[in-house]
Amino acid sequence: MLVEVLTDPGSSAPPLSPGEPRPAERVFALAGPESAVLTAAGSAYRADGTGCGHGTGWFLRRLAAHLLTRIVDRPERPLRDCLADAVAETAALHGGRCDLARHGAPTASVTAVRIADGRLDHLVLGTGAVLLRRGPASHAATDPAGETHAAGARPAAAAADAVCGSTPLPDVRTVALLDVGAGPRPEPPMALKILEQAGLPGLLAHVRVDEAHRSVPYKPFGAVLLRPR
Repeated sequence: MLVEVLTDPGSSAPPLSPGEPRPAERVFALAGPESAVLTAAGSAYRADGTGCGHGTGWFLRRLAAHLLTRIVDRPERPLRDCLADAVAETAALHGGRCDLARHGAPTASVTAVRIADGRLDHLVLGTGAVLLRRGPASHAATDPAGETHAAGARPAAAAADAVCGSTPLPDVRTVALLDVGAGPRPEPPMALKILEQAGLPGLLAHVRVDEAHRSVPYKPFGAVLLRPR
């Protein structure tokens, strides 16, 4: 697989409330030849200044790293179980000074894919999407609950809420992980066409033009593109 990664923090406006992460801390991606993970800030922020002192950027990076390690090292393990493992491992790093039970502790939207045993496995939790072209058809795997779902400190809840599936690999032409937050994202056929013709920079430009037309702030953008050689 050829792999490309692009993240963009969006508008540089100050956080809307105390404890809300700065734009540069709201999206993070990791990818390898046969796997990829994209994490983005969930909707719960530390508006009261309590809960977790590590910050959302810290949480996104560690959750992504734990999840990528799990899905690479354990190709036989279902992705939802790998996510539960990663959530538990990340929660254990917080230490006793963080009250993860409080509303406002960091949460994350999570999108992941893995290639193993002739199939492409995917996982979506929250606002992200996995865009897939198989033959001439395009498809988007999404979480119908959207921003009401997120990975926090409860492994079982994250595993239960995640949307997972598998696709036979031979016919897959293009795979993309995309998270632009709770706002509208391009329709799968258009997004995949842009990706195949102009790559990730082209899709980012398309999203920014749409946001400008709607007069809304630029949202954090994260995407990973995987294409067979």
